[in-house]
Amino acid sequence: MRERPVSAADLARIRGGTAAVPGTAAALDGVDPGDDPDAGPEALCTSQKRQDVVANRHAYCMRHGILYVLENRAGNTIGTAELLVTARSALDPNSVRWQENIAVYAGPYVGVATVRLALSSSCTACIPGPPAWGGGAIELRAGEEDQTGHLSYETTTRGGTERSRSMIAYQSQTESPDADYPVISYGQWAGPSVACDGQVGSTPGCIATDSLARVVLSKSQYGAAAVAYEWAQNNLSDNNAMGTAKRPLTRDSDEARAKSRSYYTCKAPPKPFVADPTVVNDECDEFPFARSRQGGTIGSMCAEIIPRYVGGGAWRVDVVRNEPVAPCIRAHVPSDQNQNAGRAVGRQVQSERILQGEAYQVVITP
Repeated sequence: MRERPVSAADLARIRGGTAAVPGTAAALDGVDPGDDPDAGPEALCTSQKRQDVVANRHAYCMRHGILYVLENRAGNTIGTAELLVTARSALDPNSVRWQENIAVYAGPYVGVATVRLALSSSCTACIPGPPAWGGGAIELRAGEEDQTGHLSYETTTRGGTERSRSMIAYQSQTESPDADYPVISYGQWAGPSVACDGQVGSTPGCIATDSLARVVLSKSQYGAAAVAYEWAQNNLSDNNAMGTAKRPLTRDSDEARAKSRSYYTCKAPPKPFVADPTVVNDECDEFPFARSRQGGTIGSMCAEIIPRYVGGGAWRVDVVRNEPVAPCIRAHVPSDQNQNAGRAVGRQVQSERILQGEAYQVVITP
């Protein structure tokens, strides 16, 4: 058994087998699924990136090419068979267990009619489940495929301050029953790494990679709050437009520091926040957030804005005070929209498993 690179033909075959799966159409829009933070595991398998593992924060796909070589007693090659093994998984950020779906694709065979394959896995800081296909082997002829295999894992990380990284490795056994003297060939290769922790929220969980976390807020759902954050990212100077991929925020979960930051931005003299009578249940909303290390700038240095809904999904932003090179904004936002946006950020800190001191991006959608 020898390793072989993943080919364009392999990717075309995977793409054909997953075309009906939601999320795999991203490549048709000119975006490689490997660059899409929301791509599911099936879509990641179709990525054009020439690497064994393609992953985002919540899913991964491992793709590995195998070349089975049949030799005679003299060591000469008398037959070859190409196989592609894929393992794909979506991780639950509130669970310590995950499962891989295994697909094996048989490519061109020369001088070989059938190949048997058995597959198992091992990992660090986690407990692997039984081998695929119950420990047995599948038989494939040229052009066939099998998508019935599964591998499972459970991290040893639980609550408290624990955090671990599980490195997965795969072991294969291949042989051809066509050989006069069938010999099992063994292979091993590295797979993805999965980060698990018990530090975020009350439930331990796992993510596929440490790629930049994202907090996503829609204007249709969170109204003036989301509009205010978007205005800050688009209108503060390049050095102060925070919460972007270029200048992400940094999570700080300390309650006392968050209250202090909120006070300095919204209540501290010389220019404390004054509710506007034209905004129903007006509250001070700040960006960067008080629960980020970038928050807490004294409010007199912030730009002050009032987002106003004008109908048809459109918003207008009135600038009450435009401080030169402002490092922050404070916005007049109805209380329910302010509170709902704050709760949404908290939920996504959990679902993204954003650790204390970790960077994250704030993405505003329609």
